[in-house]
Amino acid sequence: MKKNSKNALNVFPKIGKKAAKVYKTICSELAMDGNAHLDLGSFSTTKMNPYADKLITEQLGKNFINYGEYSQTKKIQDRIAAILSKLLNAPNHKSTSGTSTLGSSEAIHLALLAHKWSWKKRRESLNQDTAKPNIVYCSNAHVCWDTFALYFDVEPRKVLVYSLNTYPLEEILRNIDENTICVGAVAGNTYTGSIDPIEELNNQIAAINLKNNWDIGIHVDAAISGFVLPFLTLKELKWDFSLSLVRSINLSGHKFGLVYPGMGWLIFRDAFFLPKDLIFSSHYLEKPIETFTLNYSKGASMILAQYFSILQHGVSGYKKIIKRCCKTAEDLRKILKQSDFFEVVDEGILPIVVFKFKSSDSININEFQLHLKAKNWMLPVYDFPGNFEAEKLMRIVVKENLSPEMASQLCDDLISTYQKLKQL
Repeated sequence: MKKNSKNALNVFPKIGKKAAKVYKTICSELAMDGNAHLDLGSFSTTKMNPYADKLITEQLGKNFINYGEYSQTKKIQDRIAAILSKLLNAPNHKSTSGTSTLGSSEAIHLALLAHKWSWKKRRESLNQDTAKPNIVYCSNAHVCWDTFALYFDVEPRKVLVYSLNTYPLEEILRNIDENTICVGAVAGNTYTGSIDPIEELNNQIAAINLKNNWDIGIHVDAAISGFVLPFLTLKELKWDFSLSLVRSINLSGHKFGLVYPGMGWLIFRDAFFLPKDLIFSSHYLEKPIETFTLNYSKGASMILAQYFSILQHGVSGYKKIIKRCCKTAEDLRKILKQSDFFEVVDEGILPIVVFKFKSSDSININEFQLHLKAKNWMLPVYDFPGNFEAEKLMRIVVKENLSPEMASQLCDDLISTYQKLKQL
């Protein structure tokens, strides 16, 4: 490579090249990326049916926001929102409200804005101060909760978690007051996959509301589990709209919803919980359109891909896939435990296997990670965001593409790599 060739890549080319040559050039550069199918830390879907790929390609030029021109696509989005409302046990299917988003981060921001606005309007109706809203959530929540608090001027009451797979319920409750716009709960955090005790949280907040004449609701971040828990038989676990104070839920279609990135969904318990003041009407397209979104323009392809997956798999298909993923995850846990090298720390509900080194052997976990990468496995190494000294964790997300045979090879490589480094 010539000395200044790197700098040349950062300049808008004066003369274009033939499409075939451009394609080859970019593919050559992308060959340096890891294999997305072997990125075991990512929750994102990496493969869909060829007909879904065809549908996506055919719809790439469609800007979803133009409801006048693409009214049928808008109807499909609203249809999906209604389908998901029923899946999440919304009590009144005729009065549900929801929207597609570019991912769960946007969905969470929109949901919390709705909670803030409802809190503000109620306070104003009672002639009470609205200057100091706050939001209460745990330290293992996604970073988008922090960005919401910063961007929209809300005090973050972020409660630290003191050990793996525990929930600081009492401290959460102590942080609630008349200025709390809502309490955040997570159904499957990205660090350990644990699910907050949302039913108990709901009951405790209901008692607080009754005692103080407050109206604090709950938003559930179900980015990971929204397309998992409805297809598992867990009657004792209540987390969705079957709980009275759960007023909004976000899901990620591009996780276990079986759609490529980025595809998120925000569903409200009832249309009442989406303040009309937050819905804007725009007139510069053919017809006036009403929107509730942070991103005005966006492609329609992934919305239609979500509809494809719903129609292709149905309830029975999703159940089959999720059950298979959970079975593979359980097999992984069993082998890792039997090896006596690793300690599994996840709850064992979701198809997410989180583990750490069991022994205090002087094995460098980053070196362990690099050896696995040399075998084409990509596993993240990360710290748990709590108020305690925790050993570094590793995560395996068992998606549809991780077959039992691949999982068996992965276990062999995990164990042999550990043994090799221990001998050294």
